[in-house]
Amino acid sequence: MTNNKIFNNHTSGIVLGKLKRRTNIFLLLFCFITFNIRSVNAQNEIFGLAEPVQLELDTTTIQLQDYFVQVNAIKTIVADPAFKFNLSADKKTLQLIPVNKIPVLSLLTIETDSGRYDILLRKSKKEKVTFAFDPKGKTYQKVSIVGDLTGWNPDVIYMELKKGIWTTDLILSPGRYQYQIVADGAWFLDPNNPQKIDNGIGGFNSLLVAGEPGGKSAPLYTKSSYNTKVEFGIGADNLFDELFVFWNNKIIFVTAGYNEELKKEELYTIVPDEGIEIKRSYIRAYAVVNGKETNDLLIPLEYGNVVTDPKLLEKDDFQRTIMYFMMVDRFKNGDTKNDAPVQDERLLPQANYYGGDLAGIQQKIDDGYFKNLGINSLWISPVFQNPYGAYQEFPEPHRWFSGYHGYWPISLSQVDTRFGSNQQFKGLVTDAHQSDMSVYLDYVANHIHAEHPVWKSHPEWFSQLDLPDGRKNLRLWDEYRLTTWFEPYMPSFDHSKPEVAEACADSAMFWFNEFNLDGFRHDATKHIETEFWRLLTYKIKTEIEIPQNRNIYQIGETFGSRELIGSYVGTGLLNAQFDFALYFDARSVFANNEVGFDRLNASLNETFNAFGYHHVMGNITGNHDMARFISYASGDLKWDENDKEAGWNRKIEVTDTIGYAKLKCYTRLT
Repeated sequence: MTNNKIFNNHTSGIVLGKLKRRTNIFLLLFCFITFNIRSVNAQNEIFGLAEPVQLELDTTTIQLQDYFVQVNAIKTIVADPAFKFNLSADKKTLQLIPVNKIPVLSLLTIETDSGRYDILLRKSKKEKVTFAFDPKGKTYQKVSIVGDLTGWNPDVIYMELKKGIWTTDLILSPGRYQYQIVADGAWFLDPNNPQKIDNGIGGFNSLLVAGEPGGKSAPLYTKSSYNTKVEFGIGADNLFDELFVFWNNKIIFVTAGYNEELKKEELYTIVPDEGIEIKRSYIRAYAVVNGKETNDLLIPLEYGNVVTDPKLLEKDDFQRTIMYFMMVDRFKNGDTKNDAPVQDERLLPQANYYGGDLAGIQQKIDDGYFKNLGINSLWISPVFQNPYGAYQEFPEPHRWFSGYHGYWPISLSQVDTRFGSNQQFKGLVTDAHQSDMSVYLDYVANHIHAEHPVWKSHPEWFSQLDLPDGRKNLRLWDEYRLTTWFEPYMPSFDHSKPEVAEACADSAMFWFNEFNLDGFRHDATKHIETEFWRLLTYKIKTEIEIPQNRNIYQIGETFGSRELIGSYVGTGLLNAQFDFALYFDARSVFANNEVGFDRLNASLNETFNAFGYHHVMGNITGNHDMARFISYASGDLKWDENDKEAGWNRKIEVTDTIGYAKLKCYTRLT
């Protein structure tokens, strides 16, 4: 291919001339898996693959230290002429300010002491939507909209009354948004909107549809591949506006527009020579068709050749991850000598220790239980030392609980004696690695238990329990998201204080250094400031990933909108979060005979729009905070009943074995 129109509208320094073009095929086998793979080339200034930057409608702020460990090594920065930019004096922050029409896709090129790096910029898909509520003659003093778009906080978006109609302007990405109206404190469905959707817990919400949340009309795909060469196709006849192809973090092919010459010749790329020297590197491709971004492609390479056999994927390749979660106390009792249930008559048996321990997990690793299930990663509930007594839950009916679950740490350096010992946990991780399995520890960074000595020695490290209005800051998940406490005996860290963030991050690093973990599942992610996750990820990158040249996986837990979930994910932050938005839709579709697959189709497209087609988000069939999928699918648990109370009042069983067939269908999706 010759005379390609190479992207070359930079304003200084770096000029992309005619580039070598190489690549290979990415088999359809991988297309349904939503786990990305990160580069392990430690020679790069950027460790791993630089995730694309999702631009804002106006000014976009990029934390350069998310990408570059040594920002002082940055020499030049070049952006598309559509932007002007401001670089902070310490080179840690870059602001992109649009001055012309923003391209759908464009490049940010940064040259450092070690070479050139290209980061893709994606135009925001957000648009202004005017929302109106007609009160039908009723008089209200204050009206707001509450839902996915406000984090279910009724005090975020208030409407104005104009000519008898309450209105507000919303800035929304394409998608579906569940909501309700709040008028003078009363919550209700929008009487003017016939569209509603079940909320997954027995009720309904009104549904606002913004933009075109449907799928891409012209897919980008690989037509063929041979060794280090890949041929691309777009749509039915290769009509496209632009095509961007990266090898690792460098652009190797950009062509703008389709012409007769391209029609006669192959549209392909070839892996650069340096890629042949590296065991694992990647080709990524992005395209624009008819002014819209298509799906993206991710193509793993091994010494420059396309990986077409999934058996070649290794433990550091997140794309192969099939994760099994177990709550230590409820999995298997492998050593009865450490059994020590709390002696308190106020505790119901379900809230006391059952005896599960690390020995039980290790026995099942060693006898091949997980391997026989096809599992290659273990998510283990917190193993920190928890209190030896019982504590009463704040909400009604005020039941008493022990710390069997592990989320009440009174030490962040010792394994709970009822689970085993630090040495035993090391042995468990070692055995898992010998079985080619990863171990992810459920880490609690949001809070500690009041019996932890830090609560007594540093009370200033925690947010306030007593609010100015006289209320207790308890379980105000949305109103006081970053400061709320779970229980009166669970002080919540104030991570906005640098000394607190530093201490908490160092505590997390202790578990990496001491136990050789492969990553974390982070509890209560959305209740902690983003800057803490940025600090922890920087420590992991500089102390573990780069020195040891291995990938660490961090996945968070956030219930909320995709925008909120995604705000904690990206280069320099967490690798992923559990995609609860997709989970709730999928659960309804597969378990509830009344819900059609159009809902799942829309939800999948919203996930792809939000996180890309090769993200590492966690797709799950349930977790310890929710009722089991099989309970709904078999009909034993009803959609309109309180699932938690049902578990206390009766034994939940599989009433109809059709539930197993539904679960099998669901697991094919995840």
